[in-house]
Amino acid sequence: MKRLSAIFLAVLLCCLYAAAQRTGVWEEVRADHRLASGLDNVYSFNVPALSKRPRGYREFYVSHYGRHGSRYAYTAKTYNCLKNAMEAASADDNLTEYGKFLKEELAPFFRTVEYRVGDLSPLGWQQQKRIAQVMVKSFPRAFRRGAVVDACVSPSMRSAMSMTSFCLSLGQLRPKMSIYEHQSTEDIQATRPNLGGHNPFAYNSIFPPCPCTEPVADYLERKLDLDAILGRIFKDPQKIDFGATRIWIADYLYMLVGGMHSLEGYVDIPDVSGIFTNEEYAAMWEVDNYLRYHEYYKYQGTCCSIYDDIIAKADARIASGKRGADLRFGHDHVMMALLMIADINGFGHPVDNADDLALWFQTFESKMGTNLQLVFYKPCRKGKPILVKLLFNGVEARFSGLEPVNGPYYDWEDLKEFLNSRTALFCDRPSR
Repeated sequence: MKRLSAIFLAVLLCCLYAAAQRTGVWEEVRADHRLASGLDNVYSFNVPALSKRPRGYREFYVSHYGRHGSRYAYTAKTYNCLKNAMEAASADDNLTEYGKFLKEELAPFFRTVEYRVGDLSPLGWQQQKRIAQVMVKSFPRAFRRGAVVDACVSPSMRSAMSMTSFCLSLGQLRPKMSIYEHQSTEDIQATRPNLGGHNPFAYNSIFPPCPCTEPVADYLERKLDLDAILGRIFKDPQKIDFGATRIWIADYLYMLVGGMHSLEGYVDIPDVSGIFTNEEYAAMWEVDNYLRYHEYYKYQGTCCSIYDDIIAKADARIASGKRGADLRFGHDHVMMALLMIADINGFGHPVDNADDLALWFQTFESKMGTNLQLVFYKPCRKGKPILVKLLFNGVEARFSGLEPVNGPYYDWEDLKEFLNSRTALFCDRPSR
């Protein structure tokens, strides 16, 4: 019987993993410029209706982790790399006709964004307000009079402004709630634990290195003809000096184009459509997706502390009976690590073939304003378990490998055990 149970479990897990593959992802990316923008994809509120809450249950608490909203480029190199190269090429008569057009087209844009690098954009502010509004509308019983909201944030101004927008919106909707916002070194473990030497409480990673071993540079050369792209702007691409490797040259161009989505409606957007063809831009997403997988894979060990924080705060809420929410605001690389750690929607599936990566791991899912919400439901009768529903960007999601008890609803005790078993794979918790 035990052997049959093990076989059944193995078959079930295989089915769950197979269902998590995003077949047709390349066609999706080629057809949708925003998806092809990867991490610069902007938040969408066009989502399916949520399932009805379980009979005999009422929501009372939400545990949340969210990426900051839309922003200007996070590094000045996104703007300056191309700007400086075009200025040098102009002086050396090395710009093509399109390069000359692009230089003139981008000049006023560069002046507009010069001192806004890393800032939350007006669109990002509006995104956070609306996400808060949807949360209250979807789970009104969790935010009734007397509810307590605790919000913490990473040491990043765009994340702090995201938290402020979110909490202001909550306060306007439910003025009788208690809302506390804070940021400190103690909050790093709940918001941005992979902050390197700036986190004195960081967990030690214990998992093996990234299973995709093809060098990123080789993958780029295989997927993309960078000289064809640069040749549209520069007469002789070999003569230009971007002050960066070929990989980052491509990535800065890619981020420049994708970042325009976060500024639409608030900044005069220049015409940069000639930098990439649609096929090249989709290929650029594949390259960037692979690059980010290599970068973010190692964050799983340190980011396990966020799940510890989620469990501890949820148990405290259950014990106290207080309604409300615990909110955490941070970054895309943390979000992607959280998806992999808990194997949400199959993101934790190990991939060793670079060409298969896009079936399991897609940076465009960690869009501007992306968020995870664990919604807790209390039974009306004693003796029933606490149930939890997972939302990812407002859509009901699942923990691959853990069976829900009813529809999208998990038993909290089962989910706790699952999360603890997953984090044990990736980290060693130091004693304090």
